[in-house]
Amino acid sequence: MKKFILKSSLFLVVSFLFIFIMSTFLLHTKIFKLNYYPGKEMYTAIDKSKKNNNSTTLLLGDSVANQIFNNEEEFEKLNSLATNQAISLAGQYFLLNDYLKTGNKIDTLIMLFVPWSFKNNLDQIYTYHYFLKPFYNSEYSDQFSKLVLTQIDKLEYNSFSQFPPIKITSWAPKFTPPNSFNFTFLSPISVDYLNKISHLSKQYNFSVKIIAPPISYEHKLYIENIDKSEILQTELSSELFDYLEKVKFENKLNFSDGTHLINPKNYQSLLYHD
Repeated sequence: MKKFILKSSLFLVVSFLFIFIMSTFLLHTKIFKLNYYPGKEMYTAIDKSKKNNNSTTLLLGDSVANQIFNNEEEFEKLNSLATNQAISLAGQYFLLNDYLKTGNKIDTLIMLFVPWSFKNNLDQIYTYHYFLKPFYNSEYSDQFSKLVLTQIDKLEYNSFSQFPPIKITSWAPKFTPPNSFNFTFLSPISVDYLNKISHLSKQYNFSVKIIAPPISYEHKLYIENIDKSEILQTELSSELFDYLEKVKFENKLNFSDGTHLINPKNYQSLLYHD
């Protein structure tokens, strides 16, 4: 019996060490991103944000933006760091801040988001995998607001998000999002980081343009019922009012799931028309 327990314990220790060593290797060589890793666009954007680029226009955005301007592609008139809505406006700010600190100079920041992306308050089932894993580390910790830290504290096993065997997989603890919100459009975290983005625009002297991709008519009532007074909390209120006024609706048949576009490349020209 003692031999069995000893052998079993030894097997478990060796297995753990093997998994840890292999996952650490996959993490540091970045090989883990090559095997259809969900959300690998986050790491592509982080890598691109730390490289020099001559484009005078930078694009941030959610997964619809990444459909239209895939961040793995090169574009003549802009550099795309589009990712997905799950990283929240906090994650979008981190990318922008990295890009500017690298020494890149831009004239215009384009923010391409569907309206409900601004509701992300880091309280989603995707927060652990899409936000904590890429950003919950010493590189970004000094940019976390109190609101962000409060939301992170609500996530179980948050301190394990950087553990290699967890980080390289899609595993995340179960999380139940809140049933109700006291906002219709802009979450507290969105307000906070929109203001931080506004501060960067003044510090680095660039303009901010917020644009909506085409929206299905199924969401028209939601857009109409947005409490626009929430916008007054931000320093980008004129840009957000303009954003909502210029939302364009299309037939639901143009969308695969009510949000994502069936033919996204057809909409690249929307950036060049008011």
